[in-house]
Amino acid sequence: MTVPRKSDLFQDDLYPDTAGPDPAMEPEEWLDCHDEDPILISMRGGYVTPKSRELKVAKKNVLDSRPTTRRSMSTLDTNSLPPQLLERLLEEIQNLKATVLSQEKRICDLENKLSQYTNGTA
Repeated sequence: MTVPRKSDLFQDDLYPDTAGPDPAMEPEEWLDCHDEDPILISMRGGYVTPKSRELKVAKKNVLDSRPTTRRSMSTLDTNSLPPQLLERLLEEIQNLKATVLSQEKRICDLENKLSQYTNGTA
């Protein structure tokens, strides 16, 4: 990049403020869906590392605040299901298995046709 001016002085328009090393918010705030712009620092004196940064450690388990998940049907006792629901579920499983088998046959047939076209035998 060529700048049409010659100067050894710092030029603010060429070196705008940039994001600094300090966080704009704490991790807990970010987990609570807050959003902040970064804390900007000037590049006028060059980057100077901070002498000491205090590391803040919070021993809060983030997983403790997650909502409890519902139990799936596979963990339920099948004796507690109404017979109509159980029959309907078993029928749906049978229908899905039949669909999978028919799709597998269709895919196999299409793959055979494709191999015939690519080999030039069709």
